[in-house]
Amino acid sequence: MKIIIITCMLFILTSCGQKGGDDPGPNEQLSFVKYIKALRDTVNTSEQNKDLRSVLLDNGISSTKIYVKDSLHLKFNFWQAKVLEIIDKQATVEVNFGITLDQANRSAQKSIVLSSLMDQSDKAIIEGIKAGDQVKISGIFIEKKGFIDIDNYSDYKFSKNVFDNPEFKIKITAIEKL
Repeated sequence: MKIIIITCMLFILTSCGQKGGDDPGPNEQLSFVKYIKALRDTVNTSEQNKDLRSVLLDNGISSTKIYVKDSLHLKFNFWQAKVLEIIDKQATVEVNFGITLDQANRSAQKSIVLSSLMDQSDKAIIEGIKAGDQVKISGIFIEKKGFIDIDNYSDYKFSKNVFDNPEFKIKITAIEKL
């Protein structure tokens, strides 16, 4: 079983540096998407072996947190995304951005979701932006007490694999409509 896990992790790491021809975004975004996609595919292929699947999920979550901290240094610049939704709340505004995992399936339930919760006073940064817009965003991944949260964005429980639709909490520092 250790050999399978090591083989899967090597596959994930070696696939990160490859650049696709028609994928949008800077290299660090492309590498992150490929990293998450490889984790998703590895976990999904182990569906029949529940023990292996559980180990791969746990290791994948841990390695993703390390990747975000060590490789991305908790930040992203000029990543291309789609505005999924803007939810006005009483004291805050939640903005969710989707980065497509597969060009053939652009569903919000098959995307990496970057979720930003901002004070109403910071709402000016998203002025003129609406759901469906293609944007470039810059910001930081939120880390609380050394912990980076990875949730499943989808309300639909179609998958037990967080990498099918992972959600990361972020703080937006800049946004530009494409």
